[in-house]
Amino acid sequence: MAEFNASDLEPGQIESKDNGERLGRSAGGRLVQLRRRISEPGFVVTVDAEASADVPTELLTQEWAAANAAFDRFMREF
Repeated sequence: MAEFNASDLEPGQIESKDNGERLGRSAGGRLVQLRRRISEPGFVVTVDAEASADVPTELLTQEWAAANAAFDRFMREF
């Protein structure tokens, strides 16, 4: 698979790696990433938006389904 550059992504576009990690550009233009954690088992999902008390911009989980759901939610909400 060819490497992709996050700056090449259009709003709403998602790219997936062979290992299941995902990178997308939300409808609002924010970068959303789902990747495997290195230091511990599990996954991290992040969005390049400013965090607030009621709007999380990062999720740490050991559950693949929870990571994918968070990625999809961040793609919609940001």
